[in-house]
Amino acid sequence: MNKINIIIAALFITSPVFFIPAISEIEPGIGFSTATELKPGSYSFYMEGGRNHFFKVWLNVNQILHIVVRIPVDADFDIYLLSPEREVVERSTSARGYPERISYQASSSGYYYIVVVPYFGSKGTYGMQIAVYSPPTETVTTTATETIPVYVTLYKPTVVIATITKTVYEVETVREVEYIERFPWIFLGLVILAASIIVGTGLIAQTVRAIK
Repeated sequence: MNKINIIIAALFITSPVFFIPAISEIEPGIGFSTATELKPGSYSFYMEGGRNHFFKVWLNVNQILHIVVRIPVDADFDIYLLSPEREVVERSTSARGYPERISYQASSSGYYYIVVVPYFGSKGTYGMQIAVYSPPTETVTTTATETIPVYVTLYKPTVVIATITKTVYEVETVREVEYIERFPWIFLGLVILAASIIVGTGLIAQTVRAIK
């Protein structure tokens, strides 16, 4: 369908035969504020040569506007296309008697203005054809790769701690004995030993006497 529209647009622009219909019932504007809104179709207007004609066409962003203006062979009209901000975005200034053509793709949505300007006071009836096309819709397939994190639970090994009680017996070898106050103890021991000997001797003597 889009290819057919493009072919029709090409024929519409390049066709050498253009039938100028009767004067349209609508009147052209005389300024931006009074610009006449046009829909796609064919129109015919009479240029008196004393002032410019103002029209406007609504375009959505990326829509394509085709304009063809057929000029009388003895006249010279130029056409200008202005943006919604009233800046010239396209123009056509062919020689006397040649048709004027403009093709433009809208960069933004809004009313675009068409201004027909007579050159050196040219007069006559001119025909205008307006066509608006939407560009083919392009389907874009986007493949998105989603990364999903995987969480793995690692169980820690169980560590058993065994408490072993160990009894250690320490054996200490005494290698040296230090005698404290050695002399008094020895003396006392000798006294006791001597007393025992004396007593024992006396007992023995008494026993011998008794036997005799």
